Amino acid sequence: MADLLSKLDFGQLKAATSKSKHILCLAGAGSGKTRVLTSRVFNLVKNNIKPENILAITFTRNSAKEMRERLQKMGVDSKKIWCQTFHAAAFKILRENYKSVKKIRIITDKNQDQLFKLCIAKLCLNKKFALCYQDYLKENNWPEYLFFEQITKVIKECKSRSLTLVDVIKRAKLISDDDAKNFYRLLYLIFKFYQKYLFLNNYFDFEDLMNKAIELLSQDNLILQHYQNKFQHILVDEFQDVNFTQVRFLNLLNNKDNNLFVVGDDWQAIYGWRGGNIGYILDFQRKYRDCEKIILPFNYRSDGYIVNAASKVIRKNKRQYKKKIKSFWPHKNKIFIFKAKDKKEELNFVLKRIKILLKRYKQEQIMLLGRNWKVLASYIDKLKRTKVLITTIHSAKGMEREVVFIIGLHSGRHGFPYIKEDYEIMKVIRDSNMNERLCEERRCFYVGITRAKKILYLCTIKNRESKFVEEIPKRFLKILNKKITVETVRIKGQNR
Repeated sequence: MADLLSKLDFGQLKAATSKSKHILCLAGAGSGKTRVLTSRVFNLVKNNIKPENILAITFTRNSAKEMRERLQKMGVDSKKIWCQTFHAAAFKILRENYKSVKKIRIITDKNQDQLFKLCIAKLCLNKKFALCYQDYLKENNWPEYLFFEQITKVIKECKSRSLTLVDVIKRAKLISDDDAKNFYRLLYLIFKFYQKYLFLNNYFDFEDLMNKAIELLSQDNLILQHYQNKFQHILVDEFQDVNFTQVRFLNLLNNKDNNLFVVGDDWQAIYGWRGGNIGYILDFQRKYRDCEKIILPFNYRSDGYIVNAASKVIRKNKRQYKKKIKSFWPHKNKIFIFKAKDKKEELNFVLKRIKILLKRYKQEQIMLLGRNWKVLASYIDKLKRTKVLITTIHSAKGMEREVVFIIGLHSGRHGFPYIKEDYEIMKVIRDSNMNERLCEERRCFYVGITRAKKILYLCTIKNRESKFVEEIPKRFLKILNKKITVETVRIKGQNR
């Protein structure tokens, strides 16, 4: 088992074995982040740290499952390790301390949408509410689905920022926009009814789990000390995406005697729209003065041209860590650019090119990406039979494919970058920083580019090219014309 560590590169080995109390590991795309996390846990156990004294936080259940499976193969009893998502860890703490929690049911995002509709339907039995609700939709020309979407977004964001209903209403009273004020008058009643329904039916939503666990740890010092003593080593994955509530949770568990290891990549922070705050990873060294910063410099996924192009683009952002990332692989395939005259020509090009590529690659080796579902809509039916993966860049984070197409790389409506001023509604609960939103869009483009292993196609509209496409040096690109032959898709280095 000791041979497991010998397979790590210098940066990975340092991250896996460092004895520093506070460690910030900057793990770029394709750098072996999961290998580092599992190797660090393996090394801790090897050095007599009990598995039950380790808390490993991941962002998704699939990531937690993958980590447990890898650890088990490495000879670590992963069942004893708290390898959980934030929400699962919070729920487990509540379960261990409240007998009544065992009866609580977790409401999923899908069920939450249905519940909001139910709440509004119940409230509309009151004629006064029904009149105000219908007037609001009519005056703002909003379909009901858009209102439900906005209600869900606001309530989730309020909870992720630990804002109470009282806090939100106080803020709403200070704004001048009458439509936004009317929205929050309706929100007050819906939010109140929603929370009452959850309480009466023993439901918790994901955000409540976090806040309830924070409340418990904050109010009961004995329980807090128990978990602080228990978790001698805390490891956090995807630290660039943490939000206010998650950091509060971590700060409570992490006392002066604990060891904290966080891993992430500020270049891939793309969830600010749902509460993620890149500031936490950027300010980590300021918070922990004794912090050791470790950079994983190699990308083991992508062709050299892809890695260099991605690095050139992302460096246009100013507030970030300076990193020099190198591809483990040589420069073999330049990035293909297709400039269509319109969206129809772009669609036809992609369909024909995929048809040719399928003679060389399996369906599951090709992925089509877009900034949002509106851009991808016209491709879904056309590519359904091929089973080529079609997904948004946000959904594709953590994935990789041999061949990747990124479509919709034009400026303007539904383009990329996709930035629109926040509704006056959202300004009540968060600041609107347009420069940071542009930076996040650039990071989103970076994430899209770095999903590709060998071949990357960027599709744009002639004379409407995305500024991000323009930021890639021409020496990394190969401009394509409309003529498509087998020769034009001949790729170097089919086997690695």
